[in-house]
Amino acid sequence: MLIYYRFKNFQSFTEWTEVNFTLKPQTPRRGWERTSQVADRRLSTAMAVFGANGSGKTALLKPIAFMHWFVSESFGVPPSSAIPVPDRLLDDDSPSEFEAEFVDASGTLWRYELAVTQERVLREELYRKQASYSYVFKRAYNPATESYDIKQQGFGFAPREARKVRPNASLIATAAQYGVDIALSLSQLDVRYNVNFQGRSYLSPDNLAWAAREFQQEDELKRMAVSLMSKWDFGLRDIAVTEVETLDPKTEKKESIIKAEVTHVRSDGREFVLPLFLESSGTQSSFVLLALILPALRDGGLAVIDEMESDLHPDLIEPLLTLFDSEISNPNGAQLLFTSHTTKVLEFLGKAQVTFVEKSDCVSTAFRGDQVQGLRVDDNLRAKYETGAIGATPEVF
Repeated sequence: MLIYYRFKNFQSFTEWTEVNFTLKPQTPRRGWERTSQVADRRLSTAMAVFGANGSGKTALLKPIAFMHWFVSESFGVPPSSAIPVPDRLLDDDSPSEFEAEFVDASGTLWRYELAVTQERVLREELYRKQASYSYVFKRAYNPATESYDIKQQGFGFAPREARKVRPNASLIATAAQYGVDIALSLSQLDVRYNVNFQGRSYLSPDNLAWAAREFQQEDELKRMAVSLMSKWDFGLRDIAVTEVETLDPKTEKKESIIKAEVTHVRSDGREFVLPLFLESSGTQSSFVLLALILPALRDGGLAVIDEMESDLHPDLIEPLLTLFDSEISNPNGAQLLFTSHTTKVLEFLGKAQVTFVEKSDCVSTAFRGDQVQGLRVDDNLRAKYETGAIGATPEVF
């Protein structure tokens, strides 16, 4: 489970900014939490992010998606590629910095730290907690030698190969290619997201094809998705996902494509079938969203969703959130981090489970609801937010 992540000098955030899932001992129980015996604390399974358009909500999600991408996939980028972090327009003299603390599936507590520019990694460190935190590796760029100084304690990556790691790649992602056990484990952490360096991934044929392939490989998850979607779309009975061979008209070569077809049933029992791409935006969005969150729920992962209610009726937010609360649907402590404009969310979550984002003079700041002075436990969080008492709302003239 994710305990916290924080970052600095990233897009409109100039100072250290933290998203923390830890609930204080005195925080009233509202649901959406698990107790981690390893981390010795209560951790929320849901964190909502609210703020005006352009305040930095999406930018608040990007760092955790970037860190996951970097430790799992950066080995595969071309040697000359820039590291995909935004231009440091507000402070180009300092690197972008990141840090995350988390508990893995085996119960080990880790802390990962990273400092980068678009040109290179400046610092990358991994710590493991036993009696106390101790480093597993430290990697630092040495301008004098134009190379990296690397120290290891039990990481198991051959020093000769570690020194060859490219400036635009993670030591973890690279070590995973050599079969290093710790690197393999950390590079395969289950984090799923619909945001990247460029922002939110909008609904497209590519998204639908990706989701269809996910469900084609996971039939049990597809059945769960159909069960949920049939409650949200009256008449929907089934979604068939099949792999078919077709002929590319340009190359005249055979290729395989994934086809998704939705079966509807009328009240008199008559059926008709529609290709998924002809379904409503709401049905398509539900299909893609569930392809992201259902595997996370099954495996105890983290789902990072920008604008979760996009194309969905606001009343669907509650059943989606409930999936992360219930011990039945969330047996392994999966977590959900999401942005929203649907203030109904604030009726379900406690103030410690909501992060608010504001922007002033082009600089964003974020704060959790339980950091707001004078906001009581029994206050109506939704009413307080909608009346502007908390902040993080647009100025409407």
